[in-house]
Amino acid sequence: MDTLGYLKTVLGNKKPRVAEIELTLFENCDVNCTFCAHEKSSVIGMKTEEMLSKIPLIENFLDEIDSDVEMVNLHLVGGELLQDRLIDGVDDFLARYELLISEYQRICERRQIEPRIILVSNMLTTKSDVVIKWLEKLNETVFVRLIASFDPFGRPLTKQYFLNLKIFRQFISNINVVVTKEAIRELKKGNEQFDRLYQEFPIFMDDFLPDVETSRMIPSDEEYLEYLELVVKKYPKLLPFGEAISKVLTQSPNEIQFTTFNKCNILPNNKVTNYLWERHPPESFVTEVNYQDNSNMLYRFIEENQCLSCEYYQSCPLRCPVSWSWKDRVRSKGCVNKRFFDSLAK
Repeated sequence: MDTLGYLKTVLGNKKPRVAEIELTLFENCDVNCTFCAHEKSSVIGMKTEEMLSKIPLIENFLDEIDSDVEMVNLHLVGGELLQDRLIDGVDDFLARYELLISEYQRICERRQIEPRIILVSNMLTTKSDVVIKWLEKLNETVFVRLIASFDPFGRPLTKQYFLNLKIFRQFISNINVVVTKEAIRELKKGNEQFDRLYQEFPIFMDDFLPDVETSRMIPSDEEYLEYLELVVKKYPKLLPFGEAISKVLTQSPNEIQFTTFNKCNILPNNKVTNYLWERHPPESFVTEVNYQDNSNMLYRFIEENQCLSCEYYQSCPLRCPVSWSWKDRVRSKGCVNKRFFDSLAK
């Protein structure tokens, strides 16, 4: 049995029955964020035919997912897909996205899969009226929602951002925050904008995977522990660890928080990986890198932290094994998750 098969067997019900396609259409963006390494001026992937060329790649993935998968999420990502300069002009990109979504619907229906589309945006568009009408039209035939990205430190936030959260509220599934060391520091200090969003929306805290240029931003184990302590002290509804705390305290079963299994990342140049980009060099990780399969990273995480013999194993969401495997991350002895859950009992 290979590593992937072994992990599926060992994890059992902790393995999510969800498949995820992260489709990065292009890197082009009109905003510079400190944690993002995208080539802002790149035009690769922006032509209609380039977008539609992803459909056969998606079909191949759908034909290979596990038989127990109950849901497939297609995440449409940039760059920034809702840039003003791409919307409502002679060459309207919303029409391109709609054509892609229509083709995705077709291949899902043929496989008896209910299509679910999640579009990730920085929510800075000023053409909200055009986008809202487009979303309303799409949702007449297919499930389309937005993830609104938020960063308390590394992204420009304007009045338009918060206005758009109100305008698009019915279509926003959650706010997404990347857990960089700067974000942790900002939340420790106190951030009124984040606190307001916390009361109004579900917020998912995403483990940060840097590239070489942003390696300094990945939190150390001790900083990650500080973040977990913030969850229990100030933000018990944050996902995924807010839910995990409740399950640990009640000894309830919990799935892992990431989709190592049944996950693919389709890049603008049509390269298909499990998670990593080509800009993530193999020497940046403590484990051997396989761009098609990161199960060896999860295996090492489980072995090194002795997860299978841990009293919290059934309730713990674990951690993103790829982020955890980043070589230049400052490490502490022992499992951070276990140290945190131990502290809850004191």
